[in-house]
Amino acid sequence: MQEAIKKAKLGQELSARELFIDIVQEDPNNKLAWLWLIGLLDDRGDLILACEEVLRIDPTETRARTRLGELRRTEKVEKERKENAALAKVDALLSDGNIELALKRLRKITRENNRSEAAWGLLAKYTSDLAEKEQALSRLSALDPTNEEKKETLSRARYYRANPLELALSYEEHGETEKAIKVYEGLSAKAKGRSEWDRLFREINRLEGMKVEAIVHISPKVTIARLSVGPPILFLSMLIIQTGYDLRYFTLLMGVEFLIVIVGAFLVALSAAGSEHRVWKKLGSRGGRGSKRLRMLVGAAGLTMMLLSFTLLGIEAYVRWIPLLI
Repeated sequence: MQEAIKKAKLGQELSARELFIDIVQEDPNNKLAWLWLIGLLDDRGDLILACEEVLRIDPTETRARTRLGELRRTEKVEKERKENAALAKVDALLSDGNIELALKRLRKITRENNRSEAAWGLLAKYTSDLAEKEQALSRLSALDPTNEEKKETLSRARYYRANPLELALSYEEHGETEKAIKVYEGLSAKAKGRSEWDRLFREINRLEGMKVEAIVHISPKVTIARLSVGPPILFLSMLIIQTGYDLRYFTLLMGVEFLIVIVGAFLVALSAAGSEHRVWKKLGSRGGRGSKRLRMLVGAAGLTMMLLSFTLLGIEAYVRWIPLLI
């Protein structure tokens, strides 16, 4: 110990460092040797280890605690800077359409930093591997356990892994044709029979044809809105004729009927479109699409509501016309 301290004071740092390392290897509880090493070591990892050892021996050692805090802050800043630079390269690859290389870099980032929400989020968004997507979403949920939206997304991912055809339809609805094709290709490689393979191959051909013909993607929301406007416009036209263009004849019942037609038309359009919607989630469909039976029930309910309103309007018109006929 005296020789090591002497060499350190004379500026012979390498020799002193080797002697202090020998000392702590023989006596890991030698606080003084660890303290000298904190001033002689260059590698940040080794410095952190030395500070931790000093605090293990003497938790009240303020100098080691302060130094350890500085080292960890510096380490955190450098990790964030390095990670941000790596994510910037990933963003550039994604912008260029180089998805596979971007995914490789994202996997490396998540291996080096298991708490990188940005990397896990991008991995969950762009990977076509359902197991990897579920893993990424599970990690995101674990990093933010109070976030209900992330829990819901994880639940949907698990549902899609068990029902990959629903996932392909979801991708197609959102205009992500390439992802839908990859899902179908993965399923065709695992097809259990010729008929199943043929069905999947037809879907792949259909989507490839859409790409070749450059068919414009139309959002399901637009489709639902377009299908929903017809019946209310028809009912409103009949209502105007019924009142003879005179608002004095407009009744509260007519207003209620009009609102019922709007709701009914929306339900019928929603059922006909068969796309994802929050209504299906509220009704218990984990995929957000709704089963065929559920869509039929909702569609029938909407049709019944519209027929009831049109029937009541017809009865009101007949009642008004009876005096005129007499």
